[in-house]
Amino acid sequence: MSGVALLQMHFTLADLPRLRLRVGDTARLVGLDEGRCEELVLAAYELACNAILHGGGGGNLRMYRMGGVLRCQVSDDGPGFACTAESFGDGLGLARQLTDGIEIHSGAAGGVVTLMVVPPLK
Repeated sequence: MSGVALLQMHFTLADLPRLRLRVGDTARLVGLDEGRCEELVLAAYELACNAILHGGGGGNLRMYRMGGVLRCQVSDDGPGFACTAESFGDGLGLARQLTDGIEIHSGAAGGVVTLMVVPPLK
């Protein structure tokens, strides 16, 4: 993992409102328009909810830029999950539709899902 962190935070259920605000603020700082900010906030929220429900009650969020792409990574310490077409139900499927790309890594140490959004050129 590389790229300078624009946002890093640990979260639990109580932190979800703050997570939404901080993801939106960070997305605006890198130049996303309001519509794209809202899409990224919703996608990140879905991943955070998945981490809370299936990954041990919380997780970590990290936003950073790498190669001109804004990345929003959510990780947890849960049991992991199978990366199959069925994995893209509900939250993961919505996150994939709302962003420009998604990477999923899962194993015994938990899951890591990274959303990618290409900001407009300035």
